[in-house]
Formats: sequence, C-alpha cells, structure tokens
Amino acid sequence: MYDFEEFYKIGEELSQIEDESHLRSAINRDYYSLFGESRRYLVEVKGKKYLETKKGIHGKVCNALIKSNDSTENYIGKILLKLIPIRGIADYDWKEKDFKYFEKIFPKVQKDVEKGLQSLEYLNNKTKNN
Repeated sequence: MYDFEEFYKIGEELSQIEDESHLRSAINRDYYSLFGESRRYLVEVKGKKYLETKKGIHGKVCNALIKSNDSTENYIGKILLKLIPIRGIADYDWKEKDFKYFEKIFPKVQKDVEKGLQSLEYLNNKTKNN
C-alpha cells in the first residue's frame, strides 16, 4: 500500500533547489501528501467508502473533514481548504504569481502540511488504541 507521506519527503527534496519550478512542484507534492493520507483515513478508518470515487474528490474529502464533529478532523479539513487554491496556483497559474510568491508561501504550506500529517497520525493512533 502506498504511503502518501512519501510525497512530503519528495516535496522537501524539491524545495532544496530554489527555483520556481521546484517550489511549485514541492507545493503540489506537499498538498497531495496530506490529501492522500486524509482520504485514506476517511475511507479505511472512518468507513466513508463514497470517497473511493475520483470525481470531485478534493472537495468531498475537504467537506467530510470540515463537517466532522471531531475537532482534529475539522482542523485537517481547514488546512486542506486553505491549501487547495494554493496548489491550484502552483499547478495552473503562469501569469499572476512568480518565484517570490512561491518562495514566501512555501514555508507556510510546508508547516501546515506537517501539522496536518501529525494530526492524522494522532487520529490513527487514537483509533488503534480504542
């Protein structure tokens, strides 16, 4: 089974090369590490099989977490909600944002993703201990 946290490690490696392409790619990998782990948690731990679909999956995962009564799940959902447009800019925008934007935003993205992954680890451990 694939470990989406590998994307986070790749994002760290990419960010070591300080140019726009690598920072854009690092943002993408970081986002997908948290998204992938969140989706797996919701499907495998919480039993939300409807999230196995691909259509509209980013919004569905985000909404499932944000609407949760669990404060940790809600927190992770809010991180993803904040990251979705940033990842979109990194992947699709070629006019309005430049290297300085990505250089400034990447540490925030990295920190948020790290907190989100730690929160997922907490939830997974909590589930195993119950």
